[in-house]
Amino acid sequence: MSRRMSETASVKSFDSIPTMADVEATLGCVDMNQRYELFSGRLVSFAEVGHPCGHPVFCFLGLGCMRYYSIILEDLAFKHSLRIYCIDRPGVGMSQPAEPESWTPLRMAEIVEEMANGFNIQKFSVMGHSCGAIYAMACALRLKTRIVGTVWLMSPWVHLTLAKRMKWIKHVPTTLLKSQSTAGLLYKSLSVAAKEPPSRSDPNILNYDREKLIKAMLQDNMAESLEGANNDLMVCLELYHSFGFSYKDVTLPVHVFWGTKDAVISREAVDWMEQRLPQCTLSVIEGGTHGLLWRADVVSQIFKGIASSWKLAEFERSLSQRWSIKQLGLNKHQSKNYRDSTYSTGLQQAIQTSNIYDTQQTLYQSQHDTQQTLYQSQQIFEDPDRF
Repeated sequence: MSRRMSETASVKSFDSIPTMADVEATLGCVDMNQRYELFSGRLVSFAEVGHPCGHPVFCFLGLGCMRYYSIILEDLAFKHSLRIYCIDRPGVGMSQPAEPESWTPLRMAEIVEEMANGFNIQKFSVMGHSCGAIYAMACALRLKTRIVGTVWLMSPWVHLTLAKRMKWIKHVPTTLLKSQSTAGLLYKSLSVAAKEPPSRSDPNILNYDREKLIKAMLQDNMAESLEGANNDLMVCLELYHSFGFSYKDVTLPVHVFWGTKDAVISREAVDWMEQRLPQCTLSVIEGGTHGLLWRADVVSQIFKGIASSWKLAEFERSLSQRWSIKQLGLNKHQSKNYRDSTYSTGLQQAIQTSNIYDTQQTLYQSQHDTQQTLYQSQQIFEDPDRF
């Protein structure tokens, strides 16, 4: 039976500037160091941060980044009542390695599905940063009926032909790219944005002192994940095979955040996503770098949007339950037609056209309209001659 395997205490939030001992204790606690045994027998490591009873969100990190990065999301996730699951891909952290020739983003979607089933998570949201966008989009394609709301992406990696700035890598022999020194050099160059010093114009998630301590700890731990970074690199460059799908195949709403100072992903790449995906919104962050995961303003927008999607989903489910056949006094056929013409059309249009950040107003207005429509329908059946 697939199961969690972990040890000791939970993640704690700091009320004051932590010492290095505090950081080590936090990164060494149970929620940050869990392992899950898949039906295949392979072990994957993962972390859980945020509200212990919050809405589940699977977060996919960038090139070779291990689960410890999720600690920077702890406070904001708790604030928005979200529970973040961050899974180490093969060869990263304590996850057992996989042959890069056989590893594809769609296999990650299978792992997410198996773990969600094991944890009895029926619905969840997804978000991805940089290389993690590939895996988030794979889940959006394979598990779309289980995803709540929008797919949220930061500095998303796209096909190399669209990346523009790294096309030269295609001409480097695969044997050289697989070497430890070359993979390590590329790994550092692509992940350097996450370690940039904070500035007043670029608000980071952590306060400066805490950020310095945690980044130092993360850097030490990430140095051991070179094999996983190499696997990710092979996927990004599509050296063994393509992603196995196209972003254009994803029909769910997608919201992309991209910074004007991103040295890895070009504006042309995110413009392509906005133009070619069925439902895609692009938010341009002036002065933002490739490390948008560290920006409190960006992550806050994403978490607020995710929380709003869950509120809408819960309201929709509650409304559907209240509108029973008995309440409307209609037969089965009439009830279906009535709901199709009023609920499915009116409410869904209101939700789709409303601003995701004005959720409360939408909920109140939809509830008021629903009550008015229900009252009128009851009056029609009680006294048709009045209308």
